Amino acid sequence: MTEADRPPLSVVVATRDRPDQLARCLRALAAALGPDDELVVVDSASRDDRTRQVATAAGAHVARAERPGTSRARNIGWRCARHDVIAFTDDDVEVSAEWVDAMARSLAVPGRRWVTGWIGVTVEQPGAQEFNPQMLADAPMRLDRAHRGSLGASANLGAHRSLLDAVGGFDERFGPGTWTSAAEDVELFDRFLAAGVDGYYDPDVRVFHEQWRGRRDAVTLHWRYGKGMGARLARLTWRDPRRAARSAYDVLGPEGLGAMLRCLRAGYELGALVAATRVLGTVTGFLAWVWRR
Repeated sequence: MTEADRPPLSVVVATRDRPDQLARCLRALAAALGPDDELVVVDSASRDDRTRQVATAAGAHVARAERPGTSRARNIGWRCARHDVIAFTDDDVEVSAEWVDAMARSLAVPGRRWVTGWIGVTVEQPGAQEFNPQMLADAPMRLDRAHRGSLGASANLGAHRSLLDAVGGFDERFGPGTWTSAAEDVELFDRFLAAGVDGYYDPDVRVFHEQWRGRRDAVTLHWRYGKGMGARLARLTWRDPRRAARSAYDVLGPEGLGAMLRCLRAGYELGALVAATRVLGTVTGFLAWVWRR
């Protein structure tokens, strides 16, 4: 499938008060977008005008959310986009030169309605510690209810508008800018799967996270990841108890306490602290969601 044959893509970037990172993100996107593609930047209640200026200079369609919240901003973005095939990435991400074409081609496969892809560290930071979610599998895979491990992340996500519309888009109670702080992407994937729509992981759809957070920030970040995951597990328990139990085992076991013990044996104290913080956050998020329900 050539660029002329693939469907046009609308790319949505939600951002708040990070104009310098946004500028780098948009430079990479500008190099990858085709003439029929669209770039939508949603300013999630930034406190000054620099975000709008950067997005406008990049030729983006700019929308604004008057209240902060990444899920709210992404919903505004895909709902105002022109095209039926939507992709999402983050303002601290650089897409590969082939990302737009690869995402559009992958979503053009008959029956394929949502896609996640490879997420690694930027090539300029080969030795950086990775505190953000990674997805480094080399082989493609089907993402269904039996899948174990990560389904991907909204830093590298594509979906058809009809599917987003059918499930109501991102749940605006999840993600940055809310108490849960995270898990807005995996909670959305849960609803895709509950609707009977399997996904697809495509390793050719590649992006690179900039590692701008320091060691101290990692603890706070994983506390937030844990809270979001706990709230997501509580919600999934009501919808799909068996999947929720499997996911809870993975999150609290091998990826949580197991990771903490492995880090302690290796003398990696920060890794152990991060893993323990994530477990504590998960339990807190689960109990808080159940109580609020």
